[in-house]
Amino acid sequence: MKLFRSIFLGVIGLLSFSVFAKTQDILIKNATVITSSEQGTLDETDVLIQGGIISLIGKDINSGGALIIEANGRILSAGILAPVTNLGLIEIELEAQTRDDRTDHYSAGFSISSAFNASSTLIPYNRTAGITSAIVFPSSGRGDVFSGLGSAFKTHGKIDTQPIATDIAMVMQMGGNRDSRASLFLELEDAFMKAKQFKKSRNIIQRGGFFDAGEYSERDLEALLNLIEKRKPLIAKTNRASDMLRMIEFSKKHEINIIFHGAKEAWRITDQLAEGNIPVIIDPMDNIPSSFDSIGARIDAASLLTKSGVTVLIGIADAHNSFLSRQGAGNAVANGMDQNEAMKALTINIAEAFGLDDSVGSIEVGKDADLVLWDGDPLEVTTFSDAVIINGKLMSDMTRSKRLRDRYLEVIGLK
Repeated sequence: MKLFRSIFLGVIGLLSFSVFAKTQDILIKNATVITSSEQGTLDETDVLIQGGIISLIGKDINSGGALIIEANGRILSAGILAPVTNLGLIEIELEAQTRDDRTDHYSAGFSISSAFNASSTLIPYNRTAGITSAIVFPSSGRGDVFSGLGSAFKTHGKIDTQPIATDIAMVMQMGGNRDSRASLFLELEDAFMKAKQFKKSRNIIQRGGFFDAGEYSERDLEALLNLIEKRKPLIAKTNRASDMLRMIEFSKKHEINIIFHGAKEAWRITDQLAEGNIPVIIDPMDNIPSSFDSIGARIDAASLLTKSGVTVLIGIADAHNSFLSRQGAGNAVANGMDQNEAMKALTINIAEAFGLDDSVGSIEVGKDADLVLWDGDPLEVTTFSDAVIINGKLMSDMTRSKRLRDRYLEVIGLK
């Protein structure tokens, strides 16, 4: 039965790229719908997709001319979002020509929005595992603190893919490095002071006057001002609890929004995180004290954080393995995290943290039809996607790995 279902959906996938690519509505029948919203999980529920948007959710929905997918009770979830990944920027890590994730010219203002490669072979590989959107960031910029700005992309793989949101957050590096933490915080203070001075001097600059920007470009200073004026989040990559406490103080002083990434010791400061409504991005599989900055790492951190009211986002930064966030969420559930909270940590929590929740992250009427139909529990490693839908269109499940497999089978005469 499972083989028949896979063949059936494979045929549907091929049709979706031809006859039905632009116009076909889709009706998913009798699914167990994990909405990642206040509606919770809905049993034996239908979802109607029209014009790439979720138009109706309920029971016994009929729609003449729609492509019918019979779920037979299988789980339907919102598409998974990958937070703080370099998917689409890296192909082969050790091959410089395939990397667009770093620069020697910019710092805070380094935007990767024009470098995203929608044809990366890693995108179908992650998409077939349920990743429908990725929030893509540079790995490093000029200097030791700011890496640059991230943008959000859909993973449908169209050559002309544009960001669904551009320069939505900035990422910075903290923790043990070649310079003292004290120096790092002083550099942070200097950077924000310089940005505020730059704002006051704009009229002088426009009249041809001189402004000493120091080691930053005007692009860098404008990006820092956006954090303050437009409340775009600053993502601080750090594990040590004391670093996070100092960053919380810094964020209050400069009135900026922050998100912690890594955050192995975040469970030690749950009260401060919950009070400040500060989200944390964690990898539940990375749960050992791998450095002196993460001595307090523990396997049940995600559970402790959610039970304390902290918003948890689950993600894997590695472009090759962004899809493993689902396994990470499963590990978190095995160590005490509520299953519904784990699904939210893969979907709506990420969308809300980055201001994308109007369109993605949950199954609600009016939102983009970015959905995944699973052949089992999404948080089990033995579960695979039966269908991935992005913007209301069924995606092909073909990847480079499968093409290589098929070529090998042909060579040895087994296909």
